[in-house]
Amino acid sequence: MNFLIKIEEAINQMIIRLLAKLKVLTPQFVFELINFVTHLPEFLKQKQKNYQPKLRIMRLKFIGYTEHYTTMLQGNLTGFMIYLRSDEFKKADKFTLLLIPLNYAKAHPLKIISGFFTLMILTGVGTIIYKNTEKIVVGTRALRAPASFENAEEDVFIELKNYQFEVKMGAEPASQEYKLYLDLKIEAHNPKEKEYLEYMDEMLDDNIKALDLHVTQLPLSAENQKKLEEAMTLSLNADFKQIGHDSPIKSIKVKQVLPKRPVYYRQTEKMLAVTDINLQIFLEDTRRNKQVWIDFSVLASNRNTILYLKEHEVEFKDHLTTNVEPVVPQLPVEEEGRLIIKDKVKMELNLFLEKNGIEGKILEVYIDYLIAS
Repeated sequence: MNFLIKIEEAINQMIIRLLAKLKVLTPQFVFELINFVTHLPEFLKQKQKNYQPKLRIMRLKFIGYTEHYTTMLQGNLTGFMIYLRSDEFKKADKFTLLLIPLNYAKAHPLKIISGFFTLMILTGVGTIIYKNTEKIVVGTRALRAPASFENAEEDVFIELKNYQFEVKMGAEPASQEYKLYLDLKIEAHNPKEKEYLEYMDEMLDDNIKALDLHVTQLPLSAENQKKLEEAMTLSLNADFKQIGHDSPIKSIKVKQVLPKRPVYYRQTEKMLAVTDINLQIFLEDTRRNKQVWIDFSVLASNRNTILYLKEHEVEFKDHLTTNVEPVVPQLPVEEEGRLIIKDKVKMELNLFLEKNGIEGKILEVYIDYLIAS
């Protein structure tokens, strides 16, 4: 036995020496490569975390700059259209106006040539992308869709839009109720079962609205969504089984409908503060006029209207002061009188916008400050 143990120890020592020699003979870059591959997933995960905020900022900048320059372009186009309808353009020498771009081209030939070639390149690239995209989309749909896809969609699916549910979140008895809006896509086993579900649409609608749903978080996670789909399928099939029809529903797919943007989203960009507007006060006893100074804010239907009012502040203020009739002294003091003044200012501003061909209107007028002198 001692002899065998010695042989085993000798073999182990020989293997250890062999591995040591192999380690010495192995180039250093092999060990560095192994170490790099081992830590690569963690390294990539860390890089993703570092670049995620930067990518989000770049995305937000892209959206912001796009909206900003789109608004500027719309404002400039609106101003140009107004200029075309103005008396200044009608009285101007058209031949001189036509020569302006030619004179600019003579003065800046490099800019004109570079702009022309840039436009041609962008147009050609856009055309090529559009044509290839159309082919790719058609080909992809043809490859992905089974032969009977259209018939299957037409024959066995029922789609129900924007259903409101009262869902419970949290453990009983401290669970809270929330409103959840879902689009439902119900798949029947065959066209005959689909016809049956359509025939029983009132029962189906009542049973869907009566479902008692529980979730763990909102918006819905993939796990919550799957559980809701399974719970709905089981519950509705159980309801139909009670009236003698066994499992007409094969599956249900749900999609959460998130609430739309609130009405006050970016509302500050559609508001304008107007100061130092004076209204005449008619005093019957002395047959003389005094003034009321008023500051107010307006809410427009779009941002182009606000841009136009900012650029033509003198004109619309002059329109207000010359078209709002004198008021009696009690009118600005009383609440009803203030409403009358607000309605009058709103009406005159809308008339001013309509007169100048602006596609927009004033929705609300808010009185900020009012003093008599």
